[in-house]
Amino acid sequence: MISSRVPLAVVSTTLRHSTLATTVNLYGHLLPHAAAIGTALERADRKHATANPGGQSEKRAA
Repeated sequence: MISSRVPLAVVSTTLRHSTLATTVNLYGHLLPHAAAIGTALERADRKHATANPGGQSEKRAA
């Protein structure tokens, strides 16, 4: 899929990876800018985990 230029988000969803970072870690060597993409996704995952500990929904119940 990657060599056919299928968007990385679609590849990740199709393979049922929990994050895009997982897909990049496994298949990043096939991407021309994998290091930059992987770094950005890892930062985003860490930021999300810090802002949303325990995976709780960011929306409050009414």
